[in-house]
Amino acid sequence: MRLRPRRHLRPHLLCALTATALISVTPATATAEESDTGTLTVTTTPPQTALSGRPDAPVTDDCPWATSPVEPVDTSEIPTDGRPAPMPLPVPDVPAGGPAMAECGVVAAPGFIVPEEQTATAWIVFDLDDGEVIAAKDPHGRYRPASIIKALLAMVVLERLPLDREVVATHDSAAMEGSRVGIIEDGHYTVEQLLQGLLMASGNDAAHALAQELGGDQRALELVNAKARELGTQDTRVADYTGLDGPGMSTSPFDLALIYRAAWGNPVFARIVDTDFVDFPGGPDHEGFQVWNDNHLLLNDPDGIGGKTGFTDDARHTFVGAKNVDGRRLAAVILDTTIDRGRPWEQARRLLDAAYPVPRGSGIGVVEKLPETSTPLSPGVTPTTPTAAAAPETAAGAGAPTAPAAQSSEWRPAAVTTGVLFLVVLLAGLALNRKLGGRRRHGTRRREVRRRR
Repeated sequence: MRLRPRRHLRPHLLCALTATALISVTPATATAEESDTGTLTVTTTPPQTALSGRPDAPVTDDCPWATSPVEPVDTSEIPTDGRPAPMPLPVPDVPAGGPAMAECGVVAAPGFIVPEEQTATAWIVFDLDDGEVIAAKDPHGRYRPASIIKALLAMVVLERLPLDREVVATHDSAAMEGSRVGIIEDGHYTVEQLLQGLLMASGNDAAHALAQELGGDQRALELVNAKARELGTQDTRVADYTGLDGPGMSTSPFDLALIYRAAWGNPVFARIVDTDFVDFPGGPDHEGFQVWNDNHLLLNDPDGIGGKTGFTDDARHTFVGAKNVDGRRLAAVILDTTIDRGRPWEQARRLLDAAYPVPRGSGIGVVEKLPETSTPLSPGVTPTTPTAAAAPETAAGAGAPTAPAAQSSEWRPAAVTTGVLFLVVLLAGLALNRKLGGRRRHGTRRREVRRRR
């Protein structure tokens, strides 16, 4: 029951509520604007949080996240060892996948209609078998993967550890932060059972136990990043093999398409992610239990063939799902989405259903790595500002960094050439006026690197 305040107390309550409201918005960004009447209006923009809702998908046409993900909402990406945070990965001269994959907005094959009921910032829909890209949004934009990056760890394990190898779980593994499948200290598990816990239940405890079998946390992280490079990823740096946020963590829809296309090519991986549930062993004084797949596209769609779920406060919801309709296996990768317009698996299903009417062979790119002859930018090179400057329009009204002013690149070659010629003539004139043996001045030229749209 709601109690109404007495009439003579209402002014005092109103003042108290107003003061409380003003105090509560202090962490937000406040902007003062002067109206036509001369009054000052203060509007507050709340910071992005994992619970911030948005009715529409953010606009990415202006490439706001071409180099780094959106600013984090917590301190998980601040290095704890005192070292500075790693610089963003260099932006390649040529993005993998074809010219359309260089775009930042929505690109789609004829006949693909983007579903309205989705709020993902970035996504890609592709064929698992031939790699054909049917549609994508900001395919090489940089985002956080959350637990869908666990596929890399699974691939490393499948290459290096026998499935029947027995692993005795440690206290550290059983007590891991985040989602857990429920392994027990001193419990005995096979590598295959731990892979089931890793992929079906997104178990960080299973991930930790497998990482120790690979040589420990640091060694496992090195192997995971090496696998990403081997597959040809350009935007992926794994800071934590479980998918928890960490300094420098980033990936892209296209990179994840590369990773999952390769992962689905392994029959053990494909079988595990296509499993509804398994009987999982317990441990000392603990009975075994059933582990169900947390991918609801698999459980709710008769054509579903698995995938992976993910969530962190910084990454928001991430998802990979696939379907097999009449022998055509299509997959969707979704990054940075919310549940305002449906669960991630529902949003992925809408994208997949929109892709099936598109005929084979009419795609806009291909999920494959660049030939070895392609050369990325040198480490440390700072890419130039992408074309277009407006910040993306988000329903939440926050969390999106403002892109720097746009600059047209069409005039740059002529301008640079003219400037160099002018500099040469000027220096020649100065040299003639100096005595022999005088000091010569050398002009410098700044080399600009163009960045993709």
